[in-house]
Amino acid sequence: MDILAGDQRRLWKEEFWQNPWDQGGLAVISIFIITMLLLMLFAIVFGALPLPEKADPSEES
Repeated sequence: MDILAGDQRRLWKEEFWQNPWDQGGLAVISIFIITMLLLMLFAIVFGALPLPEKADPSEES
């Protein structure tokens, strides 16, 4: 019984990679997750940096 279940799992995995729609869906989901992680990293990095001090215009000249 276990041999049959193992064969079905392996067959399903092989069928998954043969279907281009499944590959495209996996690519879209991966790109979405990577984009969200990069946006969070961007927010953390630039949110943690202090704002540059504004120079008084009268002091510059």
